[in-house]
Amino acid sequence: MQAVSQSASYPSPHRVRSVGKLVWLLAPSLWLGVVHAELLMPLNITIIGAGSRFSFGITADLIRDEYFTGSTLALVDPDERALDTSTRIVNRMVAESGADLNVISSRYRDEVLPSTDYVLNSIAVGEPFARERDVAIGEEHGIYQPTSQTVGPGGYCRGLRVIPHAVEIAKDVAETCPNATIIDLANPLAAVCRSMIRESGLPVVGLCEQWAVTKRFFAKALDVDEQELELNSVGTNHLTWAIGLEHNGKEILEETIEDLHRPERKCLLGEVPVSARIYKAFGVWPTGTEEHIAEFFNYFLTPETNGGADLGMRIRHTSEEQWDARWEERESWASDAPIHHLLGPSGENAVEIIAALEGYRDPLDEMVNIPNNGLIDNLPHEAIIELPGRVVKGGVEGISIGPLPMAVREILSRRVTQQEIQIDAALSGDRDLALRGLLFDDQITSLEVAKQVLDASLKANEKYLPRFL
Repeated sequence: MQAVSQSASYPSPHRVRSVGKLVWLLAPSLWLGVVHAELLMPLNITIIGAGSRFSFGITADLIRDEYFTGSTLALVDPDERALDTSTRIVNRMVAESGADLNVISSRYRDEVLPSTDYVLNSIAVGEPFARERDVAIGEEHGIYQPTSQTVGPGGYCRGLRVIPHAVEIAKDVAETCPNATIIDLANPLAAVCRSMIRESGLPVVGLCEQWAVTKRFFAKALDVDEQELELNSVGTNHLTWAIGLEHNGKEILEETIEDLHRPERKCLLGEVPVSARIYKAFGVWPTGTEEHIAEFFNYFLTPETNGGADLGMRIRHTSEEQWDARWEERESWASDAPIHHLLGPSGENAVEIIAALEGYRDPLDEMVNIPNNGLIDNLPHEAIIELPGRVVKGGVEGISIGPLPMAVREILSRRVTQQEIQIDAALSGDRDLALRGLLFDDQITSLEVAKQVLDASLKANEKYLPRFL
């Protein structure tokens, strides 16, 4: 990682159990080293939205890590069926691994929050069929949305559904366990993190691994193991930009991109047509999946490209039959089907980050979503940015980036503004604000289309949007 002139520390409430004292921020300079496993006090970790498959990944990582021996994992989900199924699967995972991990579950978070040290927010509201309705509404107006997780009318309206619940969770944490750390996994991630921080005053760290898709692509282009590369990427969640690529300590981003544009690499470059065209237009290589990147622009997901299909993208759909099949599969995991495939490393980093925050492990370098606070000079301080950070005992240090290129800054600034309006609209139920925020979306082609899309979505999913009634 490139050397930087300064860093900003984003605090995490830290419980020092050896003396029974609560410390809001333990300065990085006071970090005293890795704690021996036999000296640890067990942690209480709560997953809200436990019907999500994230629960199984978190469990797999906890049961493999000696530092969490004797800890308690609380599963919370208001959906009784989802909670029961996930609880039985998680209990099977713990039993088959032989790990010492206590599992409890509740439909009501107030029953488990008072003793919680870490809250993992992985909620979704109305999924998957609220999303299906939003995708269909968009397509009636020539708008195509492969993921609908962050932007596009579907991603925007997803935020209107999720943000009020996320804020209520953050407020409950502030009231019942104010020394807990919130880790957000729910989309739209940047808007959700910002809303929880803004409305509760608590620190929140957002986690997402989509940027690593580009690291794997660069590794393929260089014919090296991706673990040999260090990719520095910054921006907003699902639209980050490569600012550095190191191999064996040598900076190689510029030469790697130049090499990709040699005629004999045409087929390889053709695997990422969206990224390649964005680079040519703006001079910076975007990071993440082609589908996520494309949704931030109005150039790719059009009728002329068959909704992005001509560029290798597809619209993700979930049918009733697929949904039923998913439940049948999970029920089999909860009963007697083999679950060895669930017991390996998840590939997610939440558990490693918790261990580093507790001081169980050496400081950890990870991509994190945190408030800007001056790390990027030309973005607002309150903006939630995704960038490389160092996770230390008690907090997260983001590296100082300096100013971004003007074009990239402008693209990201629009998203920051949209997120702030989106939060205001979601919490107030103000349709005029909701329309204003939607008009910042690059896939919206006119005022009239924006109004029609918004009205249709609010009506189609009114069950999940009571503030707009």
